Amino acid sequence: MIKRVSILFNFLFMLGFCFPLTSQNIDIGSEAVDIKGYDVKSKKQIKLSQFKNKKNVLLNFTATYCGPCWKTYPQMDKIQKKYAADLKVISIHGDEKKDTWYRIAKRLKINFEAATIWDIQEKEKIKEIYKIKQYPTFFIINKDGIIIDKWVGNRKKYMDLSIKYLIEP
Repeated sequence: MIKRVSILFNFLFMLGFCFPLTSQNIDIGSEAVDIKGYDVKSKKQIKLSQFKNKKNVLLNFTATYCGPCWKTYPQMDKIQKKYAADLKVISIHGDEKKDTWYRIAKRLKINFEAATIWDIQEKEKIKEIYKIKQYPTFFIINKDGIIIDKWVGNRKKYMDLSIKYLIEP
């Protein structure tokens, strides 16, 4: 009996290493998990990891149906233009309304790269890992790929100060 329990325990223990961790603790101080999506304008693949050791990243999880999110797009566009040499803005969309997003982006003259969540592999897993419960949710990721800030909601002054502090310490 003890031998069977031991074998079962060892089997279950080893089985745990066969599956990726979907409940990773992504928070301030954690390394950002890579995300792959497609640029709204160029349709080219964009990966979060391509900016590691090159640029800081403002990562935004948003949705087309989110009223406060719409107000963040022009602000992120201004931030992208101002800090283009040191910062990449990436906006990931959690809904399936691609056509609506394109119309909004065109009307608001959005100029930043936006990886759309409907084109991202393992969408639900990414939302779970990053603990996305509501929109907009923002992360600031430094050049080392570490999450150094996170907030929920359209907090314009906070966003401006956080980016300024990161780029112009």
